[in-house]
Amino acid sequence: MKKSFTLFSTLILVFIFSILVIKIFEVKSISSINITNQYKYIQATNHLNFLEEYINSLDDLKTLDKIQIENKNYDIFALIKKVNAKYEVELIVKAVDFDVRLQKSIEVTK
Repeated sequence: MKKSFTLFSTLILVFIFSILVIKIFEVKSISSINITNQYKYIQATNHLNFLEEYINSLDDLKTLDKIQIENKNYDIFALIKKVNAKYEVELIVKAVDFDVRLQKSIEVTK
């Protein structure tokens, strides 16, 4: 009887600790995914700010309807439409491998 009780209590302890370890690994995995997404969002924001500064630094937008910047991790482009005397520019930055997409509309008068 004593041996069976020891075996039973050992099995219960192993079961409880294995459940705790699985929960800890799940939390670590979710935390790692969140950190990766946060990093990708910050990078996309930097690309969006750069694209906005680049559009504002251009002298002539008459001949352009789309600007695309080559990057292996992000799709970076701007769609340019002329409305009256202004240009409406839609800036889009999208991560290739992750669900991160930023979009911003600006008006440029040139």
